[in-house]
Amino acid sequence: MNRKDAIKRTAMLMGGVLFAPTIAGVLKGCTPSTEKWTPVLFNAAEADLTRKLADTIIPATDTPGAVDVGIPGFIEKMVKEIFSEEQRSDFLFGLTHFDSLCQREKGRSFVELSEEERLEFASDINREAIENEESEGPQFFLIFKELTLVGFFTSEVGATQVLKYEPTPGYYDGCVPFEEIGKTWAT
Repeated sequence: MNRKDAIKRTAMLMGGVLFAPTIAGVLKGCTPSTEKWTPVLFNAAEADLTRKLADTIIPATDTPGAVDVGIPGFIEKMVKEIFSEEQRSDFLFGLTHFDSLCQREKGRSFVELSEEERLEFASDINREAIENEESEGPQFFLIFKELTLVGFFTSEVGATQVLKYEPTPGYYDGCVPFEEIGKTWAT
């Protein structure tokens, strides 16, 4: 699969704009790994939060979810190796602030919430982040979601099991009703 095409398609799924370090990291070769993740940059609480939030964004269904394909380790690797010192600091602050906000609003840490409560809280934060991004700049939650989606859809599982993948595409018809296709194409 052509990585640039995968990034373009993921960008289209997200509305067209990607955070520059995400593009740089993927083009540099950062990919998710299903090997056991041992956090290096994140402390235990940040690692647990990263797992739960990634799982909330892309849970396992009839296909593997974000945690199954190694997205938490991918996120840490991107933050550690690709982000600038300032971006890394902002991201780590964002993790802490996200959980503090959850504790203030829900009375418990994000990792302690039920799946339904996590989805509800993350959806609320997502809406707020979209509303605030234009006036306040990049929002932690949207950056986290972007890393999760880009990592997932550029992984082998995301590109071949979730997206429709054909290594040698045949005839191109640019005007096919989505109902006939059933999935968005990876290539």
